[in-house]
Amino acid sequence: MRNLYKLITLYLGVLLSVPVAAQSDYKPGYVVLPQGDTLQGQVSYRTDALGKTIGFKRDGQSTTASYTANDLAGYGFPGDRNFRTRTLDHADTLAAEYVFMQELVRGTMSLYVYKGTYFVDKRDSSEKLHKLYITKETYVNTYGITAQRDINHYVRTLNTLMQDCFEMFQRVERVKLAEKSLVDLITAYNTCAGDPQEQITFKESKKWFAIRPGVVAGMSHTSLHFSAKDERYLHLDHAEFNSNTHPTFGLALLLYSPRINQNASLLLEGRYAQNSFQADPTYVWFDAYYDNEISFDLSAFKLTTAFRYDFAGKAVQPFVNAGVFHNFMQRREYTHTQYYRQTENSKPTLRDRDIPGFVNNVQQGFMLGAGAYLHISKRRLSLEARYEHGQDLHEQGIVSKTSQALTSNTRTVSILLGVYL
Repeated sequence: MRNLYKLITLYLGVLLSVPVAAQSDYKPGYVVLPQGDTLQGQVSYRTDALGKTIGFKRDGQSTTASYTANDLAGYGFPGDRNFRTRTLDHADTLAAEYVFMQELVRGTMSLYVYKGTYFVDKRDSSEKLHKLYITKETYVNTYGITAQRDINHYVRTLNTLMQDCFEMFQRVERVKLAEKSLVDLITAYNTCAGDPQEQITFKESKKWFAIRPGVVAGMSHTSLHFSAKDERYLHLDHAEFNSNTHPTFGLALLLYSPRINQNASLLLEGRYAQNSFQADPTYVWFDAYYDNEISFDLSAFKLTTAFRYDFAGKAVQPFVNAGVFHNFMQRREYTHTQYYRQTENSKPTLRDRDIPGFVNNVQQGFMLGAGAYLHISKRRLSLEARYEHGQDLHEQGIVSKTSQALTSNTRTVSILLGVYL
């Protein structure tokens, strides 16, 4: 099994180095020069670490030019994201600077987002950007307890800007400081107060919510570990259980929003796996001799919930996972036979040490993983290396939650293949 660990370590190292090279992913796009001319070509889909520089390759040319917000009026990708250069005033604490703001809606009122903060402007005063934000206020409630509440400054700002459309007032009071809610509000206002034909909603062809189903299968290598502080469980403390390699398979769902962020998704995965562990620990305790035969026969349905992030890539696209899992035990058999001897050569006394319900019904843990997609037509083939650390295989209530007389964990490394539709 050492070769399996070496393979996974090497595989993870390669995967972690790929995203660095993938940051310069280029897609068909355009840049808009300050005088209004538009150049078509290949634009880097990701900006630099500070979000202020993009790369551009003009059609028919191999050289790459770098532009900052000082050099362009904007840039974008047809049917996808669009960015405009705006002046960001840091409330007089810093000098104003030119930045690329993602433009979500353009019309009588336009909506932008920059580093998670939303801004709006109106066509008749487009030089003035209005920040949409919330602050916290500390107050003393009716029970004399100090508490905090939200001050929704963005509602006041939108009410002021939309006062020329009376029917928007009730909608503004219900709006949330979130992309979908704001996009719906701004497009409704532009329909009410302006010309709907002049309105542009960027990324309109992209769905707000999508599900990508898949199937996964692979091989897992699991080890079992105990640590005891109580003499009743010395047999487990001394046990060196065999690790085992076993197949695993199941279904997966990727939940994501192409409209908001096509690289981030929530992974919901259910897989079936089974394990068996044996150990024959022998130890001496107060001049008496103890020989043991211990076995665990387990099977479980593993439900994993994790955050997945996809890096840039065309044919090969790396990703990383982090999340939690629950093992819902389908079979949890535990047997323990002990042979007690007063002296080394005396006749052993057989003792049945089985404990009904010793294994937990549900085991919890965390997982980390890295992998890569191979894009084939409209399908994605995935290869992933994953580590899962499970806590408390045994039922704590049977032992003692307060004394921590016994601790247990499982450690699993897996290589998983997946097909996502």
